[in-house]
Amino acid sequence: MQIVEVLEQVKVLSYIGRKDQIITDITYDSRNSGEFTAFCAIKGFKVDGHHFIQSAIDHGCPLIVCEKLPETLIENVNYIQVENSRKALSEISAVLTPEIGLIPIMGVTGTNGKTSISYLLKYIYDFADYKTGVIGTMGALIGDEKIDLENTTPEAPDLHHLLKTMVEKKVDYCFMEVSSHGTELYRTESLRFKTGIFTNLTEDHLILHKTMENYYQAKKKFFYQVDKAIVNLDDAYGERLYQELKQDGVTVFGYSSKKPTDGFIQDIIISKSGSQFKLTINNNTYSIAIKTPGEFNIYNYTSALMAAIYDGINPQKAIHALEKIPGVVGRFEFLESTLDCAVILDFAHTPDGLQKVLETINQFAKGRKLVLFGAQGERDISRRGQMGDIAGHYCDYVVLTSDNPVYEDPYDICMEIAEAVKKHHQNIAIILDREQAIRHLIMEYEPGDTILLAGKSTEPYQIIKDKKVPYDEKTVALRAIRHQEIIERSQL
Repeated sequence: MQIVEVLEQVKVLSYIGRKDQIITDITYDSRNSGEFTAFCAIKGFKVDGHHFIQSAIDHGCPLIVCEKLPETLIENVNYIQVENSRKALSEISAVLTPEIGLIPIMGVTGTNGKTSISYLLKYIYDFADYKTGVIGTMGALIGDEKIDLENTTPEAPDLHHLLKTMVEKKVDYCFMEVSSHGTELYRTESLRFKTGIFTNLTEDHLILHKTMENYYQAKKKFFYQVDKAIVNLDDAYGERLYQELKQDGVTVFGYSSKKPTDGFIQDIIISKSGSQFKLTINNNTYSIAIKTPGEFNIYNYTSALMAAIYDGINPQKAIHALEKIPGVVGRFEFLESTLDCAVILDFAHTPDGLQKVLETINQFAKGRKLVLFGAQGERDISRRGQMGDIAGHYCDYVVLTSDNPVYEDPYDICMEIAEAVKKHHQNIAIILDREQAIRHLIMEYEPGDTILLAGKSTEPYQIIKDKKVPYDEKTVALRAIRHQEIIERSQL
């Protein structure tokens, strides 16, 4: 594609160079620049891409997109100056990949539940014989192919490449987690979504957004890119979003267990083996039994069902698909064990997420409730005390450990959490090696205990300083369980 075609569709402040230069791709990493690949200098959280313009040119880059032009312009290099590099990165990515408009996309946003709902939608559409793709926290899935991702919502060129690959591989639907970083940093700016789902909004990501109002507005922005919205009315921000979208003419449907609406949840029954409820949609009431316990899971399943049904999927087929599955991997997942205790793996890493999981456990637990978790370094420090308070309130024993400490001392992080736990009791252990901490919990269990391993779930690494160290919580936990099973068999 010639630069002139890009200039016709992107707002620029100035342009210097040839307009007939061919470009086929754009990147924000100077090392990926090349003969036909443009480089967009974006200001990151720690590094300013403008410092790498010369590196991109050295790699053969023909076009530089930037907010500030270099003092010295290189001959035979073309320059586009823009007001916002991130916005331009998204716009140019869209210009270079027009074919992505061929794939229907459903987006899920909110503080908690995005991954679960994305995979529930995948199960429904797989069951209905569609070929599906997923983009989110657990990476990208294109059919059966798994691709690791750096971010829940990738940077615009990476996101557009994934969608282009899905089109090439004849994927029928893509289900995408849309993070607030994704909307605030223009990663999804140039996409159109067939359906958008809002789950909830609780305190998170305030290092980026500063205030809850800014966080809400980042989420709200997404819903002006959707054909129809599905919103949780039992969340205060969801109720507000529903009303504001309606006023602005957006097609929006609500779901609630507290008042009759488009998706009305009633007669909830929760046990260790799963959940039962009735759901009324379009004046039809369906009895549903799922294998995952917890009211928060009922809300997740409801939003997925509504998205599918309003998209034309047969309601009974969609319900049957969700009733068949054991749940979403790493989300309130009971690990296989012969021990006289339950071991649950969950991604809960926010106060609201942890509280909902522990409230669910509280409904069926017969013995002690034990939890293991930590808190990420250099991020939303206020959540540490909140999570400690919740853990102390609900659990008989709390083990604090490392969870992406980055450059902070993990012991200091655990001590901050511990101070809040101590408001309730002193049954606390700090074991920084996460594998040792899990082994300790498994070895110390008592008959009838319920053990929650929270925070890591399917996240495949620990962030220590600037390194991502490979880590697999499920493998670690199963190894500890098997070891304890061997010990118990030897004692028979």
